[in-house]
Amino acid sequence: MSTPDPQSPTQDQSLQQEQPTIQNRLPVHTHHCRFCNHLLLATTRDMASLPRRKDPAKDKAIILPLPTSDTSEDPGQEHYSILLSTTVPDRKATLVRREDGFEKRLFLRCGRCRVVVGYFLDGVLFPMTSVAAPASGGDGEEGERKEKVVYLLPGALVETGAMGDEAALKGVDDEWRGWSAEA
Repeated sequence: MSTPDPQSPTQDQSLQQEQPTIQNRLPVHTHHCRFCNHLLLATTRDMASLPRRKDPAKDKAIILPLPTSDTSEDPGQEHYSILLSTTVPDRKATLVRREDGFEKRLFLRCGRCRVVVGYFLDGVLFPMTSVAAPASGGDGEEGERKEKVVYLLPGALVETGAMGDEAALKGVDDEWRGWSAEA
């Protein structure tokens, strides 16, 4: 019987080195429809830290970047978001009047209750933010990456952890009332 070499790593130590560390992973936040509690969104992004639309867009929608179709080629992408039980955006764009003109929106609805929870901007007017925009090439320079974003209406989603918190839900409801009164 041989004695183990104190300089060589044990089997347990080598297994620990091969396993990826969970500490480096970003936490996943899940969000539900405020009206029917249906699960709609999973993201590694903190919704409170995301930018919002500024005036003349009165709705103050949260701007959530979505992964492009070429994320498999970009292993360095840190954040990820996925729309879960939402409907396919409306086929026909809705024309919204703004102080500075008009805007075409393709509404995104809850998959259960069909309440509008967000929208995409029409790709003709805003090709960089369109759901239908190509991931690269085409109209832009070679290798240019086009970002896809979804605009989420304030108060339409509630984070899973806040679902039973009455104070947090009151804040979400106040946010919904605030933008809908201005719009």
